[in-house]
Amino acid sequence: MRLITLAVAIILLSSAAPYYDLEVRWVKIDKNVVVEGEIVNIRARIDNNGESHPFNVYFYLDGMLIKKIHYESINKYRLPSVKFDTKGHAGNHTIYVKVDDDYDNSNNEGLCRITIIKVIPRKDAIIKEFYPYTNAGVNCEYVLVSTCNRTCSGLYITTQPWKRMDKQNKIYLPAFKGEIYITRNGSAFIKQMGFEADYEYYNVSSTPDIERKGAIYMPNNGGAIAIKDRFNNTIDCVVYGNFSFSDEWYGKPIPVKEGFILYRNCNDTNTFHEWKGRRAGASHFPPFSLTVKNATFFCSPDCSYDVVSNAIEGKNISINIYMFTNPFLYRILEKQNATVRMLLDGNVIGGIPVEERYILWKLKSNKKADVKYIFGNEKYHIYKRYAFDHAKYAIIDDKCIIESANWVRNGIPENPTYGNREWGVLIENESLARVLWKIFKYDFNQKFMDIIPFNISHPFMGKPKNFSLFFNKINGDYKPVFHPEKEEEKFNVTVILSPDNAEEEILKLIRNARKEILIEQAYIQREWHDGINPFLKALIEKAKEGVKVKVLMNYNEKYYSTNRMNEETMKYLLSNGIEAKLAKINIHNKGMIIDDEITLISSINWGENSVRNNREMGIIIYDKNASVYFHHIFDYDWKYMKKSEYTDMQIYAIAGIFIITAFIIYLGRRKND
Repeated sequence: MRLITLAVAIILLSSAAPYYDLEVRWVKIDKNVVVEGEIVNIRARIDNNGESHPFNVYFYLDGMLIKKIHYESINKYRLPSVKFDTKGHAGNHTIYVKVDDDYDNSNNEGLCRITIIKVIPRKDAIIKEFYPYTNAGVNCEYVLVSTCNRTCSGLYITTQPWKRMDKQNKIYLPAFKGEIYITRNGSAFIKQMGFEADYEYYNVSSTPDIERKGAIYMPNNGGAIAIKDRFNNTIDCVVYGNFSFSDEWYGKPIPVKEGFILYRNCNDTNTFHEWKGRRAGASHFPPFSLTVKNATFFCSPDCSYDVVSNAIEGKNISINIYMFTNPFLYRILEKQNATVRMLLDGNVIGGIPVEERYILWKLKSNKKADVKYIFGNEKYHIYKRYAFDHAKYAIIDDKCIIESANWVRNGIPENPTYGNREWGVLIENESLARVLWKIFKYDFNQKFMDIIPFNISHPFMGKPKNFSLFFNKINGDYKPVFHPEKEEEKFNVTVILSPDNAEEEILKLIRNARKEILIEQAYIQREWHDGINPFLKALIEKAKEGVKVKVLMNYNEKYYSTNRMNEETMKYLLSNGIEAKLAKINIHNKGMIIDDEITLISSINWGENSVRNNREMGIIIYDKNASVYFHHIFDYDWKYMKKSEYTDMQIYAIAGIFIITAFIIYLGRRKND
């Protein structure tokens, strides 16, 4: 009987369920008091008081699951751990660790406490510029970090701000004050930007290296870039392209375009509205304002040649011009014993004229002139900073010429009976010369990939074969009216540039007008890519306020595309209550007069490319005498008619007026006698 009972007991015991009992012995963290953003390591010990079996361990912050860890077995104990990012969890919390229910549920849970201190980060630095979508074949992605005149330290840059701090890639910033450029490739950066970056984050050139963790790259189609402190607080963040991320960023991402740098000032609204784009390497000078005197105002075709030809005598001559084919101006330069520097556009529409190639060859050969083109060829990964170098200015020692005219025969005609209507100013002033030289020196910089020295042997850009300049006289039917006007008193000027600041400065001029705005333009484009030309919108607003606005545009049968453009713009202006005309005189001018007090002389056409993508220069003159001088020219052009367009009655009327005027003068002289 006893044997039977024992056997039954053995059978019952062998068929009973296994005995499982897990115990959470302890829960620990690195520090019980941490600063928000720190990564803490949570550890636990799980003891096995029964048999081995699969089980789960759960880590909680209060009631929030941090992580679940699964084990297939356990011998005596396990030591599970997790890293926890405290970002966004400021306050006092309880950390729980639990295991699955088993035989004894009373020992399945352990806990510890943590205090997470919230710290409001200082906004020590911002991303002022970045270049995420580089030109093809030019790997010079970069970030410009600015402290806006504060000193900062302990910061890093990441292109993975959504990841846990210890998983992010990083560029560790040094302690610094001011601005630092950090690029992927230092040598490529020089070719695009014309100067050296402060650091590179891949060791590919002689540019100093900066400490990096992980792979750093900026996707072309979109991404996020953030400056963080050592607690993973976001100091600044930008989101671009087709990417979506909301930490310290609001609304739409910044639009991107191949070869365009994105930039802003030190203001930080965390939205795309504050960001602008410019071609890689294009300058971003502010407007230059200064006081000058000793000026000469002039116009073409009447008197520009006399002013310019007399001015280009000096020891140091620097010229930035879109096109130079005038043989008479060349002959004067060729005779000068001067240091000559010349910068021209190498992608002129229609190709570089043979006259220009001949002139440059002669100047380079005879005078050892330093001649360069701004030239682009995307097939060979040569990218221009400007769509066109369309500026028209010269520096002759302390003399400065700024105008609307190219140095071609109809721009500055030696014979004033033919040619374009152009405006210009000559100012002799050392300070202004320094400003223009600063701009010229930037654009002339040989370090840029788009600066190509004039090559005599180049088949399409060098010396032409079997060609000589013609110095023949060209006659027209224009009767010169205007003489140069000198101004010896002091007055203020502001030098403006495209693409840097011209759009903003011209809009300011229009919006500040009180009585009258007069505009004389070669062409005005009605539609820009983002809507109506902002200049036209501003003019219409001023007209509604009661300001008198008159717009005179060119109409030349040789240039049908601009004719049609100007016709459309004229109809649009007329429909909005603005006086607008197509000129009978050939207008190449790009000028404006405000309230008979302010005059703009420039190379800036009112097309989007000219304003936003070209290198252009203008000068705003705050001088009443200048405004009166150019106002007379505007009025003349507004009323101008060619001789062939006069009717017989108009001819008789003009003759009658002439006879009456002569008779009145005769009577006046008799009376005086």
